[in-house]
Amino acid sequence: MASISGQPVVVHGSTQFDIDSEISGRTYRVFVYKPDGPPPPGGYPLFLVTDANLTFPIAATLGITHAFSGGTAPLVVGVGYAADNPVTPFLMRNRDLTPPTPVSAIKANPMFPPPKAEDHGGSDAFRRFLIEELRPLIAQSYPVDPANQALYGHSLGGLFALEVLFRHPGSFRTYVASSPSVWWNNCSLLEHEGGFAARVAAGEAAPRVLVLVGAREQEIPETPVPGMTADQVEALMREARMVDNARELAARLAAVTGNDGYTAEFHAFDGEEHMSVMAASISRGLTFALRT
Repeated sequence: MASISGQPVVVHGSTQFDIDSEISGRTYRVFVYKPDGPPPPGGYPLFLVTDANLTFPIAATLGITHAFSGGTAPLVVGVGYAADNPVTPFLMRNRDLTPPTPVSAIKANPMFPPPKAEDHGGSDAFRRFLIEELRPLIAQSYPVDPANQALYGHSLGGLFALEVLFRHPGSFRTYVASSPSVWWNNCSLLEHEGGFAARVAAGEAAPRVLVLVGAREQEIPETPVPGMTADQVEALMREARMVDNARELAARLAAVTGNDGYTAEFHAFDGEEHMSVMAASISRGLTFALRT
């Protein structure tokens, strides 16, 4: 049988580069998809995804489909890590996507080393990197619309998106929180919800918010979880309340009355679990972000 001599896969219209952040002290790998067509008069809408080693190829490919369908194609920017294996990004993301958290409140993952305080709690530095360092660099290199930019995050990335929304709502026009880890640190994120709602009600902020989740995220997985007993998995899922937390939070946000530009929506994807829902949530998030 003849052997196959393959070539690396290339995501159409996409490039990548590494950047050192003076704010966080970390090196990030940034992925960029630029549409083939000319930008709208105000510039391309920007769709920024976290966990980009995993999410960017999906988002970029879906960005291409928007161009094929005659819609406005976004400039997709993904922020990940300079690693060519799937494990390293999952370890590094914990610091960038979580707020300051006592180590006693960080749950151990049996598939990774024991948690350390210094590997968590860097979300504000990561936010500042995105806003103060990366976004100006992107704006110098690509025609982007400063008034039409979206932030997408899944799981801990969804927690991060909600933290930025609550504490710095003017950072982006649109926030897409996919399967957000609202449970993190005993739901400490929700301490900022009241202040955000008050700003919206006062007309000081009017972001667009989409909360997404897989409808099966509170069901016991059919396949065993490595390093955990079935009872441990069930207890963890009861505590996380992934679907309930997402639905309840979205309902509260939707009940806030603000300016005409403010909206908060929710969708649970039938048949999808925590990881399988990612592609569906990126697709729905892009459609929501590009809606005029």
